[in-house]
Order: sequence, then C-alpha cells, then structure tokens
Amino acid sequence: MFIEAALIRVQTDQELFLRFVPFRKENGSIKEINMIFGENTLGKSTFIQSIIFALNGEEIYGIRKSDIVGFKDLFKLHYKQKVLQAHVFLQLINEGERVIVVRDAMNWSEPVTVIWGVELDRNDNLEELLHKSTAHAFYKMRKENNLRGNATYQEFLFSFLSITPIKDSDASIEEDDEGNTKLLFYIQNLMPLFIIHQGAWHDIQAINPRYGLRDIKKTAFEVLLRFSGTEAITARYELEKLESLLKQKTTSLNDSSELIGIIALKESSSIEAEINKLNIEIREHQDRIEAMESGDHESNLVINRIRNDFRISSQKLRRSRETMDTLDNEIGEYNFYINKILSDIEKNDKLKTAKKIIGILPVNTCPHCLNTLEVDLEEELKSNTCGMCGSPFKSANSIQQDHYLGYLKDELKDFKKLKDMKEKEKSEVYSNVVLAELEQAELKKAMNAFEEELRPKNLQAYNFHSREIGRLQNVITQLNKDKEIIQRYEKLSEEQVTLLQDIKDKKTFIRNIQKEEELDKKKLLFFENQFKGNLRKLDFLKLGFDSDKMNNEKNKNDNISINLDDLYALIKIDVYDYLPKIEDRNLFYLTSSSGSIRIILSYYIALLDTALKFAEAVQHPFLLILDEPRQQNLDIHTFNNFLSLFERLKEKYPNKFEVIIASSEKGDIKEEDITLDLGTNTSLLLPDRTRNSAEITEGD
Repeated sequence: MFIEAALIRVQTDQELFLRFVPFRKENGSIKEINMIFGENTLGKSTFIQSIIFALNGEEIYGIRKSDIVGFKDLFKLHYKQKVLQAHVFLQLINEGERVIVVRDAMNWSEPVTVIWGVELDRNDNLEELLHKSTAHAFYKMRKENNLRGNATYQEFLFSFLSITPIKDSDASIEEDDEGNTKLLFYIQNLMPLFIIHQGAWHDIQAINPRYGLRDIKKTAFEVLLRFSGTEAITARYELEKLESLLKQKTTSLNDSSELIGIIALKESSSIEAEINKLNIEIREHQDRIEAMESGDHESNLVINRIRNDFRISSQKLRRSRETMDTLDNEIGEYNFYINKILSDIEKNDKLKTAKKIIGILPVNTCPHCLNTLEVDLEEELKSNTCGMCGSPFKSANSIQQDHYLGYLKDELKDFKKLKDMKEKEKSEVYSNVVLAELEQAELKKAMNAFEEELRPKNLQAYNFHSREIGRLQNVITQLNKDKEIIQRYEKLSEEQVTLLQDIKDKKTFIRNIQKEEELDKKKLLFFENQFKGNLRKLDFLKLGFDSDKMNNEKNKNDNISINLDDLYALIKIDVYDYLPKIEDRNLFYLTSSSGSIRIILSYYIALLDTALKFAEAVQHPFLLILDEPRQQNLDIHTFNNFLSLFERLKEKYPNKFEVIIASSEKGDIKEEDITLDLGTNTSLLLPDRTRNSAEITEGD
C-alpha cells in the first residue's frame, strides 16, 4: 500500500487552512523516499499524526478511549480562531486499486468516507469529491454493541491491504451479516512495525494495544511476514480459552463430587428407576381415592342428596341476603328524602316566625298625630290587614309559600308510606333468611353426623391415601434434585473429557503447523542477516554497544572476555519473540541510549527489506513512517548512514516501497527526496488565498 497524496483541510470561523502533499513523481510513480523537513513546532509531527489518524491508528499513541478527546484537537491553530471543520484526506493505492479515505478530525467516531474513481487535488473538499466520484461508501469506526450491520473501517482496511484478519471463532459470539465474528487483531496492531511516531523510540513496537491476544507483538510480526504459524495464532488463542474452561469445569466437578457424597443413589439411572417405582405407588393410591369418590352405594347417595339440599339452601340464603342489602339501600334513600323534606318544612315555619318578629316594631305613637297606638298583632295576622291604616298587607309570596308548604307535606306523607312498605318487605325477607340459616344448620349437622357415624372407615382410608400421595411426591421431589446434581456431574465429566480431547487436538494442530517452517526460517534468517548488516553500517558496536555490560556478565560466568569483533556473530533474532538477543539476553540491555536507536532503525529497515525480498509471501504494506529519528540521540554521521540504507533499498527495489521521514535535519538527503520543506518559519497549515472563505464555507 502506498500513500499517493495527503490533504489536510481545516475550516475556521474566519478562513480556510490547507496543506496538500503529493508523494508521486512527475511520471506518476511513487516516490520511494519522502522527507518532511522543517524546524521544530512547525507541524511535522502533526502531519505524521494526521496520516496515522486517517489510517485508524490513533491507539498506537497509547491513548485510551476516554483520552481520545485530547487526540481530537489534531490541529491547534494559533490564530485564536474557532475550528468549524477539520478533515484528513489520504489517497491510497494497493495492487492497482486507488481510493481516497476521508476522516473527520473533529469527531473521531464519525464514519470514514471511502471514495473511488477520482484523484485527490489541493482544492478538493468532501462534497466535490463525492460529486466527481464513481462510487463511495461510509464505514463506521466500530460496531454498536455487536449489532449486525455493514463492514467497519477496520474490515475495509484489512480487505484493501489483502490481510487476513484474525477473528474469534467462538460460536457464542454473534456474527454480522457477512458471517464475520469479533476481531482479535486490528490494523493498529500492525502499525507499530512500520510506523514509529515521536513517542515510540524507546523500544521495538513500543506501544501495541492488546485486544485479547496474549503475545500481541509476536503475533504482529508473524502476521506482517505471513509466517506459516499465522494460522496457529487463532489456535493458540482458542487453546488458552479451552484451558481456562477446563480449569472451570474441574473446579465445578470437585464441588459437585462433595454433594454427591451425601446422596444415597449415585447414578441418575438408579434414581430414575426409583422415581418410576414411586409414581406407580402414587397412581395406585389415586385410583383408590377415585373409586371411593365415584362409588354408588347407599352412603354415597345419602351424602350426595344432603349436599345437594345444602347447595340449594345456600343459594336461597345468598339471594335473600342480596335482597335485604338492596332493601336497606332503598330505605336509606327514603330516610334521606324524608329528612330533607322535614328540613324544608322547618325552614318555612322559620319564615312565619320571622314575620311575627318583624311585625312587632317598637312604634308606640302615630307619626302624624302623635297619639298612642294600640295594635292587635293577632288580629293583624288573621285579617292580613295593617292595624294602623287598615290596609291589607302587600305580601305576594305568602300564597306561594303556603302552597309550597302543602306540597312538602304531601311529599313527606308519600315517602313515609313507601318507607313503611319497604320495611315490611324487609321484615318478610329477614324471616326467609332466618329460616334458610336454620335449614343450613340442620343440613350441616346432618352431614357432620353422617360423616362421624356412617362413614368413619371410608374417611380414614381416604385420609391415609391422601397422606401417602403427599409423602411420595415429596420423596420424588428430593430424588429429582439429587438427579439434577448427578446429571450435572455426569455432564461436567463428559465435557471435561471432550475438552481434554479438544486441547490435545489443538496442540497437535499447532505442532503440525509449526513443522511447516522452511519458508519461515528463510525469512527469519534473511531478516537476521539484514539486521546485523544494518547494525554494522550504523557503527553499532563502535558507538552504541556497551561492552562493559557484556564483559562483566561474562566474567561473572566463566571469566572469559569477548572480543567485540566476534559479537556480530553472536547477535540472533530470537525465534520465540523475534527480538534481537546475544546469548538469550535482550540486545537493548547491553547498549547505550544511542545504541538502542541504532537497533530500532536497523530492525525496522531490515523488516522492510525482508518484506520486499519475499514480497509475494508477506502482508507488509511496504510503507515505513519515521517521526524525528534525528532527535533521538543520533549523531549526524549515523543519521547520514541511516539515510544511505534507503538509497540501497531504492536501487534494489525501485518503485516498490515508500518511506516518509519527518526530520528537523536534512543530512545528506537529496533535494528531490524532500517532499515537503517547511524551512524555518512555514507552518504546516496555511490560509488558502485562492478562494473566498465565505464561498468555501458555503461549498462545504
């Protein structure tokens, strides 16, 4: 896979900032060596970070999901402008397929846009690319809660790079629409073998996030070089799960065996036979009870007749009580209306009394002649005329009031009559209730007497069979619990045997794969030789090796000092973890700080060299990105030797690989290999003066 071009596009509330970097020659072929040159703080690392971000590799920075928020501020503009949009565009090509991937740097979880049929230009934006493209697709960054759906960006990258993904084959994990299961290994697990960012110079694969695989760095190396043992990676992961499951089953078996020790019957078949025997006994007792209940002899006929009479009497009593309840409600309503009418009559009488009181006025003399007045109040009320002037009282409401009072009295009389009728009816119903209760008492007494005197033996037998049924059912319940424990133990035993066989088969499978190592050995031997050759060219023993550490260690063991000229022959790539070692000691522990950088540079360049040598049998993208190797305690002489290693690769494999180096030191790099020259004061992102900012915003 080659990066043909990169575009960073940041829109603020004031203007548009751009940086377009092509990685192709004038004839269209890929540039093998690309230096991003510039002084510190100008944005070289931001450019490298943008490429990594666009390839979904932000986790190789060692950030957790909760820390991604800090990574989202990919572009920090020093113009006090608010960033509205920020996108990274990469034009990629692999095996003739060209795509443009676009990732939103403001929101890392937004789907990635992949575009076909168009080439990236400096003035492009997402909308224009989508309009010009022949096809496009949107890939989510991750599946939501393992829901079925379209392929993720990870799955697209695996497919685009022609790398076989490693998945969890556990049948319990839900598959997606294409039958894909959970990934155990991601693109960001391969990146530490062809990308070294500024914070990863302290070790080989300094940061490699884990997703369930134990030896993630070893796995990444094997996947990248496509060792025959790559198939065993999933097998080893499955073997770990099988061994863990076997441990759980063994613990459960031990717990179950303790419970079985207190159970009388030790086999589920014996318990099943005992349960069948008890069920037969229960059926016999049930048959006898049914025979007693369905018998047609005289005692049964008598008791059935009494029970029928008791049932009829109960129905009569229930209906009578319901009728009494209804009558009580009706009588209560009549009482309510009677009380209301009495209250209205009382109010009418109060009006008359008020008239009498109003008529007794404290007037003793005539206002005209001032003579003493003598008024007969009773006579006034009878004649309805004034005792002073002899005129009739003007009271239009008196007739109406007398009429209303008569109406109330008639209503009172009617309601009292209805109430008396209902109370009489209630009295008759109450008599029926009393008779029915007496009848029920007699019937109940007769039934009790019959049961106590006429059928005592049948009742005793009935109770005996009922008790036996209950006892036997309790025994069966306990036996079923015992059977569940034994069946669980038997099932665990069978599963243990199966797991042991699966573990044996899995180990055999892994061993058989590991036998097919001829090509792997060739790759590893070539890698080892290239690694040691690179160490020589970078003067590792002379400038980076700590001979005192090695000699001191040897003197402790056998008092023999080692000649440094023989040390290169002792350097080996370990076949188990693929790290450089001398006599099983990690080479990193025997070096100075500058020596560790020489090891890292030699290792990664040798890995690229090996991938190019065995191009048809590896899964390496033939891409190497290095951020500021010069600043890692590396002298200028060694830095130039380091650059010369790429010139040698360029001669051996023209147009077959791509190296991107961010550096504040040019060294002996050719001018044609400086792809982006920021100089001493040019920022990575510059305002775009070709178009009006308002037009650009509208176009976005």
